[in-house]
Amino acid sequence: MRKKAFIVLIVLTFLIEASVSLYFIRKTRTVEQDTVAINGCLKTIEENFGNTNAYPTSHTYSVLGTDGTLLYKTDDDAVTSVNEAVKRGDTILDVYQDGQVAAKVLFKNDLQERIKEWQKSIALTILICSISQAVLVICYVYYLHRTIEKPFQELSNFAERVAGGDLEVPLNMDKRHVFGSFTEAFDLMRTELRKSRAAEKAAYDAKKEMVAQLSHDIKTPVASIKSASEFGYELAKDEKVKERFNLINFKADELTVLVDNLFLDSVKDASEIKVSPRENDSSTVREAIRHADFQNRVEDFTIPSCKVFTDKLRLQQAFDNVFINSYKYADTKITVEAKLEGDYLKVAVRDFGPGVTDEEVAVLKQKYRRGANSEGKEGAGIGLYLTSYFLKEMDGEILITNENPGLQVLFLIRTIKE
Repeated sequence: MRKKAFIVLIVLTFLIEASVSLYFIRKTRTVEQDTVAINGCLKTIEENFGNTNAYPTSHTYSVLGTDGTLLYKTDDDAVTSVNEAVKRGDTILDVYQDGQVAAKVLFKNDLQERIKEWQKSIALTILICSISQAVLVICYVYYLHRTIEKPFQELSNFAERVAGGDLEVPLNMDKRHVFGSFTEAFDLMRTELRKSRAAEKAAYDAKKEMVAQLSHDIKTPVASIKSASEFGYELAKDEKVKERFNLINFKADELTVLVDNLFLDSVKDASEIKVSPRENDSSTVREAIRHADFQNRVEDFTIPSCKVFTDKLRLQQAFDNVFINSYKYADTKITVEAKLEGDYLKVAVRDFGPGVTDEEVAVLKQKYRRGANSEGKEGAGIGLYLTSYFLKEMDGEILITNENPGLQVLFLIRTIKE
């Protein structure tokens, strides 16, 4: 609709411009002096020759004698010589008295002045029309920019953002421009892509969570099987039985490696593991320690009664990692001591092995970092890293110290005031 209005206005200005120009051009071609009026003025002068008071003043003219002297002029705009009149294109007529030329009347020819005025009118008309057309063009260019160019650029930028993975920022919808329907369709596409991506990520995270949980759940019984097979190997007298126990031990090692690889692949970043802490009784801490100590190396211990802010599964995994490390690197008895202090239930798990250097203690909670005593032993250096992450997500932490002998891992488990 606006496009049609613009075209109509442009055509209208061109028509006005052309019509006015043609009018003045035709007028300049047909205009001439009023000969009847001039002859009438001349007749009056002849009848009243010599009586200047009776001369008409409706025209601009001058009267010259036969010798060229000025006899009369209506105003200062009248010429005073024949030469000037010829140069200016004035009308020159003779005044007769008794059949003889008594004087010459030089009538001013204002045709050129009128033509110039009409030319100025033409130029002014063209200028006004041109300015109007320029304003219309500028307005239409702005209209095109606002309704076509700018929305198209917004669509282009939006497509780049979507291609770059940014699906959060919506595209402003404006149905007043030509891309209005496309804008709505593009934003619907963004919404559907975001839903699809969220669903895909949720499925991916759920898969990784399941793999991580299964790998951990498998790891503990495999360690128990390996421990039992080693014990059975030592007790067996028959070589064939020993060979079978040895085969079980070998396959348990293979399974451990496969489970470790699967677990590492599923948790390349600890933040991918969901931790959901809630209020639990402190008895769950005791249960987690008992389940983690499948080799029964911990003597009796007590856990103060309180409410703790924990994720039971992640706390179990945290204790599992610490106990497996102790079995692997210390292979000694393990003590557990617990006490309430401030806002935390502090649980100290200590072995009596060689420990690590003070320099190594500072990096044990980092991913893929292991102590010098880990040479020749299986592991990826991710157990204490995950344990630290789990406790932080439960508003707690772990502190690792050398105890001479042995290594201690202190669990700071946040409590909930009743």
